[in-house]
This record gives sequence, structure tokens and C-alpha cells, in this order.
Amino acid sequence: MNIKNTDFKKEYENIFQQGSHLRIMADSLLEKENPCILECGVERGSSTKAFVWLAEKLNGHVYSIDIDNCSKVLSSKNWTFLQSDDCEIDFVLGAFKEVKEKGADLIYIDSYHENLHVEKLLNLYFEYVKKDGSIFVDDLDNIAFRKKKDIWNSIVYDLTDDAVKEFYYNNLEKTTYTKHFGENGLGNFYKTAKLFEKPNLKKKIWNYNIIIKILYPYLRKIKKLIKV
Repeated sequence: MNIKNTDFKKEYENIFQQGSHLRIMADSLLEKENPCILECGVERGSSTKAFVWLAEKLNGHVYSIDIDNCSKVLSSKNWTFLQSDDCEIDFVLGAFKEVKEKGADLIYIDSYHENLHVEKLLNLYFEYVKKDGSIFVDDLDNIAFRKKKDIWNSIVYDLTDDAVKEFYYNNLEKTTYTKHFGENGLGNFYKTAKLFEKPNLKKKIWNYNIIIKILYPYLRKIKKLIKV
């Protein structure tokens, strides 16, 4: 498929709207040969359908996992669905031999939005991303919930965002990281390490106490008064 083809370009830009998170992910695949995509989380299949359309054009394949049965979302020879917990990596890789043996160009994490789950998936699947491939993590920005004064979801999104950043800080020499705002946030780990290279073991990196952050404005005023 010639990606400069006028018909392809027109349909591509219609499916992947300029500036959208789907467009950011799709653009990362355009120069890949027979791209392999692993999608964690299907639900209604909006991203699945878009990925599969692109896979059909680029002679690639999409492998999707969901805890629920989403097998009827679409039908395509370029799509394989597995009903499973995405943390069951041995089961997943047993079903998705291409991912296990050759790696994925793109992994999209959009299943259970909880910090410990996302952290586990990053550690499990990182080694199966090809060099110059990406792991995208959805839902990292809580502004929509803050506007609604939804405390619970605001905290959940913040904790997930923190977990993603901690993974990056522990793997600075193996990946770069970019966060895109809008649409509830999207994180992009661009892998600079080789295929099958594992992530580093998690090390706790020093950070200030949250109480100090709350007290900081008052401490700053006190500091100024002392100087006077």
C-alpha cells in the first residue's frame, strides 16, 4: 500500500482525525512493514476497528484481548481476538505466537484503568515491543473528572499517571516518554532498547512527602517572615 495514495490518504484522515490520539498512534505505524498491534481492552471496539482498517491496508495484524467476549465487534482476517485477563501473559502469548516470537510494533493499554494493573502490564509486555516501537497507555489526565468534582476517578487517574511516570524513571535508558493531553490523556513509551530486552527492576525513587506539598505555601510565608 502506497501511503501517499490519494484514496488511502483521504480515508485515513477521515478515520484518524488530525490531532486525535488514534491519529498519533496510527502515524507511528505508517512506516512499519507488516505492523503487529497488540490491543489490551476492546469494549465497543472503536479503536479496534480503526487499527484493523489500517492493518488491512498495511498487511499487518491486530491482536486484541478483553476480559469480556468482544469477538463479534468485527470480522477480519487481519484481526484475532482472545477473551482473557491481559495479565495472564503466558496464556496470551500462547495464543498470539507472532507477538511472542517477533514482537509488536505497537501495544495499546486501554483495559482496566488502575495504577497497579497498568504498572503490571508495562512490566509484563515491555520486552515484547520491538525496538523503535511504542507502548501507548490511555486515560492519564483527570481534568474531565476534576471539572465534575469526581474525587474517586480523579485520584485513580492521578495514581495511574504516577505509576506510568515511575516506570519511565526506572527505564530512562531504554525508552523515551511523551504525554499527550486531551481525550483523558495518552502516554507514549517509545522503545529505544532491543526486542526482548526486559524493563529494569523497580527501584523506589525519592520523592517529597505529600504533606510537605500541602504545607509548602505556609512554610514559604514563614520563611519570608523570618528573612524580614
